[in-house]
Amino acid sequence: MGLGGHLTGEPSDFIVDEIPAYDASGQGDHVYINVRKVGLTTPELVKAFANSSGCAPSDIGVAGRKDKWAVTSQWLSLPVEPVEPDDDRIRLIETKRHNHKLRRGHLRGNRFRIKMSGLTETSDECIQALLSRLDRGVPNYYGHQRFGIYGDGPDYSLSQMRRRSRRKTRDLRFSASVVQGALFNIWLGRRVNDGLFHTALSGDVYKKVETGGLFSSETPQIEQLRLDKLDIDPTGPIYGPKMRAALAEAGQREIAVRDEIGLTEKDWATLGRLGKGSRRLARVRPQNLKVEVDGRDLFISFELPSGSYATVILAELTHTADDLKAK
Repeated sequence: MGLGGHLTGEPSDFIVDEIPAYDASGQGDHVYINVRKVGLTTPELVKAFANSSGCAPSDIGVAGRKDKWAVTSQWLSLPVEPVEPDDDRIRLIETKRHNHKLRRGHLRGNRFRIKMSGLTETSDECIQALLSRLDRGVPNYYGHQRFGIYGDGPDYSLSQMRRRSRRKTRDLRFSASVVQGALFNIWLGRRVNDGLFHTALSGDVYKKVETGGLFSSETPQIEQLRLDKLDIDPTGPIYGPKMRAALAEAGQREIAVRDEIGLTEKDWATLGRLGKGSRRLARVRPQNLKVEVDGRDLFISFELPSGSYATVILAELTHTADDLKAK
């Protein structure tokens, strides 16, 4: 049972603030700027500051990308003094100096404040049940926006990889990451469908919540206790040559997805050159979660680690998460 409802489509009802991985030191050759934008992609924002400040877009560092149709704030780094663009969609909030360029992934996560309308279920019992589910952790699917503006998904990206001589390396790496993300969603969807999302399997690869270290399960009975206590989180496959593969029963499930997806050996070789592979958290728990219901409107705020999608959390609340499994 879900709450139903939908996003309003108003940018002011979907607010995202980047949580940096570290504070700027206050000294150095790079200027870190916190910028609020609306109606712009991050690449468009970077281009606007490059033009106004007199540097190349490649000189500007970003930690991550933010949605276009939302009110978002994020940090950029410039090697020159920033000049705020003459654009009502952009507002410069804060500047600090630091000793190195901001790099992709240099963020702890994102803070969201979202309004949804048209709820079909508003009972306290249902809301509390769903919040308890979020507290325990939900499948960390890649959101729809990961798979391209037209939702073409892995088929289109795979075709681009096969035509690699005509594409820029940067674009090919993105295509590879789309394929990897789709395979992860398939693996995770099967785990959920088989009733094994909260079940420890022999050979699973887990991440320690406290230290971030990875380890392979040899004693699933013990890991089950730690899993239930939220001391560890399961991880899933981002296929590639550097991926730490699961073993035993869990490993067989990863191999099954790989073998059944229909990629040729040449495809896997291309994917391996473009995307080295890793592990991704299979379970995510929103932090500092707050929910308020006003009539048929839902106001929700929470924080997610880098790489997790707010739309996945909303899908769990509205009961549309099944749509993500086949992506």
